[in-house]
Amino acid sequence: MYWQSLVFTGEIVLPVFLLVVLGVILRQRRLIDDHFVTVSSRLVFTLTLPVLVFLAISKVHFDSGVHLGLVIFVALAILFSCIFSGIWARIAGVDEADISAFVQASFRGNLGIIGISMVVYAFGDQGTQIGALVLAIGVPMYNLLSVMVLARGQGVNWSGQLLLIAKNPLIIAIVLALPFSLFGWQLPKPLHSAASSLGQMTLPLALISVGGTLDFRALRAANSTALQISLLKLVILPVLIVLSAITVGIRGVELGVVALMMASPTAAAAFVMARAMGANHVLTANAIAVSTLGSMLTMGGIFYVLRIMSLL
Repeated sequence: MYWQSLVFTGEIVLPVFLLVVLGVILRQRRLIDDHFVTVSSRLVFTLTLPVLVFLAISKVHFDSGVHLGLVIFVALAILFSCIFSGIWARIAGVDEADISAFVQASFRGNLGIIGISMVVYAFGDQGTQIGALVLAIGVPMYNLLSVMVLARGQGVNWSGQLLLIAKNPLIIAIVLALPFSLFGWQLPKPLHSAASSLGQMTLPLALISVGGTLDFRALRAANSTALQISLLKLVILPVLIVLSAITVGIRGVELGVVALMMASPTAAAAFVMARAMGANHVLTANAIAVSTLGSMLTMGGIFYVLRIMSLL
């Protein structure tokens, strides 16, 4: 049982880890560069990931309401993570100037790349469908909460922010997929085949890009504050969320999806937003680097424990 669970966990974690390492090697050998990373990241964000999410959502049967409890739980978990991170920052005595960056980097997870990648390798199509639901609630909540955290008294154009969220390719993909789910529509076979091919590009392209963006100078520059962020993001918050999920009766694939996606490292988008809104983007970059590498161990560890406890 223990050995089988360990092997299965390795089969989930290793493909993600190896693709990230491949990105690092390709960058070091100059086979990819900043331009490739920029273009591939934009391609993933604007096309391949939305297509993957569209195909997943279109297969979910919302009429049964079977996943409604999961959606509500994820929304509450994200809100809890944000509030808990803020309380932690105050108690831990984080510098006032760093609190907004600390909170955002602690609660904002990389659902769209690392999280969904682990879910796909762990649970296949069923996990992808549930993971897409988590993305559906997570993407807008992360954006709105991050703006609230980083604003800290600044004037915010909320109508503009809401418009940006509405124009998010993932949100558009989710909205377009809803009629297919509700009414049982299907894409013509040639279009579905082409869309499937695009969706399958997402994970390798995204993970290689993650490896290409890893800044090992940020790892060397990481201070105790960045390590605190990683501890919160990778261990404390996921454990609290998983225990809460178990308490309310979430089990099986749903529990696995919640565990893997909520335990994902700090999202790369946190750096962009921190820099744009005048927060400590250096601290954010450090947290992204540390948490991304650390997540390969912690996500696998959490999944392994749930497996040997027969909760998945």
